[in-house]
Amino acid sequence: MRSRYSAFALGLGSYLVETLSATHEDRAHDPKALALALSRAKDTQRFMGLEILESSEDQDRGAVRFFARVFERGVDKSFTEKSTFAKEGGAWKYVDGEIEE
Repeated sequence: MRSRYSAFALGLGSYLVETLSATHEDRAHDPKALALALSRAKDTQRFMGLEILESSEDQDRGAVRFFARVFERGVDKSFTEKSTFAKEGGAWKYVDGEIEE
């Protein structure tokens, strides 16, 4: 999770695409166009910090609940999410996430 948050902050769209699970719905999009779109998040958002609230994993599945401090054009867009990851080819990949109210 920390590496994906950092990738958003640094505009590393290709890394974000590479770390998506094979089952993630965004895999249906053109990977180059998706990487470009994801790399632009840093142009309008400021990523101010990440706090891991809890995490769990077994051999090939994991979950991370985190709080991300994000500002967009000066407006606080911070959120808490529970993300699910799966181990694919020896690496953790982002499956999905659920924003908490």
